[in-house]
Amino acid sequence: MDFDEIRVRTRQELTKRCDAVLHRTGLLRHPAGDRAVNSATLGRFFFTTQEVPAILSCLRDLLPGAIEETIRRADRICQHRFDLLGYEDVDYGPEIDWHLDAVHGKRAPRRPWFQVRYLDFDQVGDSKVTWELNRHQHLVTLAKAYRMTGNTRYPQELFRQWYQWQAQNPYPIGINWASSLEVAFRSLSWLWVWHLLEGEPIVPQQFCADLRRALALSARHIERFLSTYFSPNTHLLGEAVALFFIGTLCAELPPAKRWQRAGWQIAVREAQRQVQPDGTHFEHSLYYHTYALDFFLHARILAGLNGVPVPSSFDHAIEQMLAVLSSLGAAGPLPRLGDDDGGRVFDPRRNQTEHLLDPLATGAILYKRNDFNEVAGGPREETLWLLGTERTNQAEALPYHN
Repeated sequence: MDFDEIRVRTRQELTKRCDAVLHRTGLLRHPAGDRAVNSATLGRFFFTTQEVPAILSCLRDLLPGAIEETIRRADRICQHRFDLLGYEDVDYGPEIDWHLDAVHGKRAPRRPWFQVRYLDFDQVGDSKVTWELNRHQHLVTLAKAYRMTGNTRYPQELFRQWYQWQAQNPYPIGINWASSLEVAFRSLSWLWVWHLLEGEPIVPQQFCADLRRALALSARHIERFLSTYFSPNTHLLGEAVALFFIGTLCAELPPAKRWQRAGWQIAVREAQRQVQPDGTHFEHSLYYHTYALDFFLHARILAGLNGVPVPSSFDHAIEQMLAVLSSLGAAGPLPRLGDDDGGRVFDPRRNQTEHLLDPLATGAILYKRNDFNEVAGGPREETLWLLGTERTNQAEALPYHN
């Protein structure tokens, strides 16, 4: 270890223990999330609430099966039945225990997160199963199902689960604070939920303030416990993207500018470090290649919407990664080279071989590449949410790229 690594690791060790002491004494304070919000200072998400009906209408025309699948999954989520990392229809019972690996029947202890041995199967079961549920990507499914159907049972279940989670996971207690990447995924899910439901009468009056406080706490944790030396790969990248999103979209929070700047700087730097000159991801895994590309694309689009300068090197790295997928996809079914995390940024169900080409549909429009569009073979739901209906409908008119 060099001096900087020793410094960072020492600070993190002291911080986690200090937080535990402050929690026990009731003196722990978090970044304020309850100040009045000036709408003029809020960042721009991928879509506005006014644009959602048009996106759903386009989705019904282009991908009606996606609507049916979302509603089917939402119904099962209301029954507390989940598909987690290849385990189908896992039943979490009448009330969800957010510390439970229901596949193996093991419950992680409720102690300060750094005291939870999350790799010890005897103590916690499979932590990845527990974490997959706690990413809260299924809450996004409930929010979409409500916008698709108007059925209030979906957001009612969503808010019931969200507040139960807050009650069961006070900072810094439990396994769900043990990985900064998991905190990042959960934060991104919450932001999607908020923008899908913003302005809807079903949203509890206090939810906006409660959500901002929760996001402020999450960003504080991510910033202090970045995986700079622990796992400086997609872990660090995902954490950086979440910091960038919270800092951009919650600009009223006092540390927001710092979070936005730090997250963006790391994401740009990691594009140069993790993407090799030939466009492949440095982990030599085709799944991680697509997984990292998801993060880069989402951050790139949000930056463009909010006037954040995008270095040409960042665009070049993303386009090179897309070109690799396009070349491999044009040759036939993609090989599953290397290891496979099973996670995706937009939808955790998109983890099969046929979903590895999904970023091409978005990248084709973003970089005006018809060759990417031809290999993608058609639109994706993700592209509609990220780029809107007008740009998605322009895909067929993209210029030919040699």
